[in-house]
Amino acid sequence: MKIAIPLFKERVSPHFGSSSRLLLVETNGRKISQEAKWEVGAGSPVEMARRLVDLGVEKLICGGIQSYCKEWLIKKGLIVVDNQKGAAEEIIRNLLQSER
Repeated sequence: MKIAIPLFKERVSPHFGSSSRLLLVETNGRKISQEAKWEVGAGSPVEMARRLVDLGVEKLICGGIQSYCKEWLIKKGLIVVDNQKGAAEEIIRNLLQSER
């Protein structure tokens, strides 16, 4: 599964679209197979959402997100886990531990 987390330093960005950096993680079961930080540049939340779809992201973990972006991403098949806060890598670890 490909997971994206917008970053503010090393933490989940408080709001989707306000960050120009993403943590991209590819998982295989409960393990991380690849991890990279990606500079997406400045743009609108809609442009960020389109980039996620183009990258084949399957799950977005974020802080706040505009309802229209969230709905659009869900219609495109992404799982959106919003209202998250804290260190991005810790959130990924906790997510992987909780999945069965």
